[in-house]
Amino acid sequence: MIDFLKKNKQALYLYGGAFLAFMVMVIIAVSTLNGSPMDSSINQFDNKTALDLGFAQVTWYATFILTGIIIAGTLTYFEFKRVGWDTEILFDGLLYGVPLAIIGARLYYVIFDPTPNYNNIIDVINITEGGLAIHGAVIVTLIFIIFFSKKKKIDVWAFADILAVGFLVGQIIGRWGNFMNGEAHGPAIQSQFILSMLPNFIETNMTNPVTSITYHPTFFYEGLWNFLGLVGLLITRRFKLFKVGDMIAIYLIWYGLGRGLIIEPLRQDPLYIFGLKANIVLSLTLFVGGGILLLILKRVFIKDQKYYVEMLVSNEDNTI
Repeated sequence: MIDFLKKNKQALYLYGGAFLAFMVMVIIAVSTLNGSPMDSSINQFDNKTALDLGFAQVTWYATFILTGIIIAGTLTYFEFKRVGWDTEILFDGLLYGVPLAIIGARLYYVIFDPTPNYNNIIDVINITEGGLAIHGAVIVTLIFIIFFSKKKKIDVWAFADILAVGFLVGQIIGRWGNFMNGEAHGPAIQSQFILSMLPNFIETNMTNPVTSITYHPTFFYEGLWNFLGLVGLLITRRFKLFKVGDMIAIYLIWYGLGRGLIIEPLRQDPLYIFGLKANIVLSLTLFVGGGILLLILKRVFIKDQKYYVEMLVSNEDNTI
């Protein structure tokens, strides 16, 4: 383990710096809270606003999502260098991919919204109050990279593997926007054991001071689940374990299981499809089923794939 840490010290600086920046942002965000986000009697607008420019307000929701994109993009940039790809390709991909992902996330939410109230196109595209679903963003992004990789003549499987890490980073950070909005939570916590395990500031701010009810912080559960998946991929991807395309499949399985079996059953704001919770259906079919099929079919029809670590052409700092 010591040798591994020594070989990857620059990686530790990189990811450690990103984690530190994220934690500082969380501390700043929480310090601005005007009462618990769970108390509907307080001025929620104060809690949601990160920066008031006078002519416009920047919300914490948007700030966390953009921070997730920036950090994920930065880590992807260094991985592009590891595999010897022109980093301009990444910037081109972000230029088109990020807006498309946001559109996909919004359309998914609008389509499966159980209480639709969209009177015109402006209502459909209005995301100032939230209304984004990560499933839509992931689906659109995966479709986009198939065509983008072909145009740029890069390996689509390796690109998808790199994005798997980016997806997890963005999801871990972006969920804190839900916390600041007091949304995407579970039912009241009945277990004293669970309460004792929560960080104090999360318990405090997930408790309605009027009713003294503390709600399950599903954003936090999802973040921990994704963090475990992220650490696992970062460590194992530098060993001769995964062939290209395996990591995106593992991401789909890992995220699908966590979201479909742990998070969504608790969520109190579900989207619906044919009377069923849409995110459970999509998680367990598209993500879990798709991931498992991907792992199997790749080995049946594409037997000569390289191991991911063999894609690396620049390993001068052994960055994970």
